[in-house]
Amino acid sequence: MTALNEELLFALRSPQSQTLALLVCALDEALRDTTFDTAQRELLGRLLQSQSVPAPVLASAEARVHQPAVQPAIDANDDFADVLEWIQQTERTQPARPKLTLVGSAAA
Repeated sequence: MTALNEELLFALRSPQSQTLALLVCALDEALRDTTFDTAQRELLGRLLQSQSVPAPVLASAEARVHQPAVQPAIDANDDFADVLEWIQQTERTQPARPKLTLVGSAAA
């Protein structure tokens, strides 16, 4: 285990480490994301070195975070009519019910 790992583990034990924990989790997620490329990593590094987030950058980032997710475009002709037709054409057979035979005892 490296000294950085030990230092981070120790720091995360502090009751005031919620922000650090949140940033570590966000960084881990970003590093796993293939769209978080080298250019974005360099921008983040420069932002950390500046030790401040400019107000316009913060406003733009907040707007981007709160922006609704982009829904995939659905072609107007793609109304799933063929799927519905297939469902209606297939007959659903009822499963055969098992035949039950009652067994009694005359010894009672």
